[in-house]
Amino acid sequence: MEPGRAPVSFLVDYDGTISLIDIGDELMARYYPDQETLARKDAEYDAGILGSRELMQWDMDVLPDDPQLLRRAAAEMPQDHTFSAFVGRVRERGAQVEVVSDGFGFYIGSNLAALGVPDVPIATNHNELRGAAGLSFPFGHPACFVCGTCKRERVRLHQAGGRAVVFIGEGTSDRYGAAHADLVFARDSLERICLAQGWPYLPWQRFDDVLDEVERAFADGRLPETAEDLPRWRATHALGPRPFICGPEVWGPDRTTPTIAPDSQSTGRPIIPS
Repeated sequence: MEPGRAPVSFLVDYDGTISLIDIGDELMARYYPDQETLARKDAEYDAGILGSRELMQWDMDVLPDDPQLLRRAAAEMPQDHTFSAFVGRVRERGAQVEVVSDGFGFYIGSNLAALGVPDVPIATNHNELRGAAGLSFPFGHPACFVCGTCKRERVRLHQAGGRAVVFIGEGTSDRYGAAHADLVFARDSLERICLAQGWPYLPWQRFDDVLDEVERAFADGRLPETAEDLPRWRATHALGPRPFICGPEVWGPDRTTPTIAPDSQSTGRPIIPS
């Protein structure tokens, strides 16, 4: 760890977080005509009957076989232009920023370049725009095949490197990263999950809101400003190991579908399958 630099990693969702709308959802709404079937698939995902990996494979098979169309549409989607200033400021402190996305993935690099931050690392699904056959999952869990990108393990990897982790998101899949992060910024679905689970979080709307609160967190000790601050920070603020809510430890190994209690759709509380 570099002396005098902030040992903090900011892990940031993309769809609906950096992009102002969920690009995958918007592409499906525009280009898949059977919206009733689409709504049923999305409800199955929310209920834990369908994993994101299987849902994305279905999505890619029913979208138009027209990479240029999909790339052009994705490039036109609005993004939060305050994200680039946020990246620049936290990097000045020595912190790291990584995008963690369980979406279609193919548009993230080019869209970040359009925002002026082409060098932000991205952990997402690999998509060659060849239907389901063109999808692969380089950031998936080695023994759990429910999610394409395992946000939980991205958080744990950065923590294992001796860094405090701030997670920023808004969607259902973000619960798996937020459950283990040291500081969470949540809105929309993720905020409702945090409230239901009793997880601490900070509300936000744009990345300039996040930056203001992050500056306060560095000032009041909720985040360590330097590597030298780590021992004190760990003693007073680090949350320590938390129980798993997902993955092979909960669902068993080699699963493609989570098992979710019927009454827990709004909370994301998984149950162990019988």
